[in-house]
Parts: sequence; structure tokens; C-alpha cells
Amino acid sequence: MILINLYNIGWKRKITRKELAQAIGVSPTTITKLTKGEHVDVRLSTLEKICNFFDCSIFDILVEVNK
Repeated sequence: MILINLYNIGWKRKITRKELAQAIGVSPTTITKLTKGEHVDVRLSTLEKICNFFDCSIFDILVEVNK
């Protein structure tokens, strides 16, 4: 399973979920689900916006987890 790891990136950069949501144009609920590791369908363009915002690679936010 692949998870989107926003919690550590946001925490390291001291940004709130609400600030991130406003900056990339998605709902705060979506960001909350992503940070909690809940199942959410996310567009590649949204992942690209997140990476651009944090100036990071897609590999920095995607984590493979074996269940």
C-alpha cells in the first residue's frame, strides 16, 4: 500500500493544514485525510502542487507500507 506522508513534511516546515490547503487550492478536509493516512483519491496534479509548495520530490511524500 502507498501512503502520502504530509505529516512530517508539514511539521518540519511548520505549516498548518489550513495554510497548505489554501496555498494549493484543495479543501482542508482533504489535507487532513492525507496527513492522517486515510484513504482518499488524490489527483496527480494535487501531488504536483504539494511537491512544488514544499519544493520536494514526489518520493519525499509517497511511502510504501507493507501490510
